[in-house]
Parts: sequence; structure tokens; C-alpha cells
Amino acid sequence: MSFRTSAFIAVSAALLLSGCVERADADARLAKGCEAGINALLTDGMKVGKINSTVFSDSPDGVGLRQVNIKAVETDGWAETEKEYVCIFEEDMGFMNAKHTAALYQLRLDENRIYGKSGDQVTGSAQDFVKLNEAISAAMAR
Repeated sequence: MSFRTSAFIAVSAALLLSGCVERADADARLAKGCEAGINALLTDGMKVGKINSTVFSDSPDGVGLRQVNIKAVETDGWAETEKEYVCIFEEDMGFMNAKHTAALYQLRLDENRIYGKSGDQVTGSAQDFVKLNEAISAAMAR
């Protein structure tokens, strides 16, 4: 193998590896998006306060879906309640993890308030879904 060929392979490998998205970085983006989505839908001045734990897993809802479970304190500045929220994202890591894209599949504030897709059904209003996607996109772009 010639020097030029070896150099080309080395530079190509370095470029490919430098563009890789680590799972932890992708999960951090998903957590930011999930928190922003939750805050966009909370009412009565409520917001996510302290996050106690965040757990990431492949979603049982299907292939290519990533689940984020967040246990946090929901607060209005006075009262605090510990809650658990679930976000499910459709995600793509790209060829050789070169990029990470994600879109909200479902957000569960509780058993009664589910937004996004649930099986073949779409739950929540179109206004809620637009508000969710705008908040999530902005948070994940940072």
C-alpha cells in the first residue's frame, strides 16, 4: 500500500470518527427535549423543577423508538409534587452514527394526559402537538 493510500485511509477514518454521535450525547438531547415538552403542556403556572432521575431505554412500542422516563418535582413556586413523565421519540442515528435526529412520538404527563401517537390513534389537539414540537425542537437545537 502506498503512502498516499495509507494517508487517505487514516484521514477518512479520522473524519468519520470525529462526526460520530455518542449515545450519551443523543440521550442528553432527548432529555432536554422531553423537559421542554413537559413544560410546554403544564398548566396553572406549573413547571418542572428539580429533576431527580432520568432513565433511557429502547421503547417497547417499536423499533427505532427511544423512551425517556423523567422523575422530577413539579412546582408552581409554592407547592411541589413529585411526578414521573414519559417521552418516546422516533430517532435516527444516521450512517455510522454520523448524526442524530429525533421527533416526538408520544409524551405522557400522567395516565390521563397523553399527547402524540398511541397505537393507530393520535391523542391531544393539533394545537398541543404544534406547541410541543416547537418547544422540543428549540430545546434540542441548543
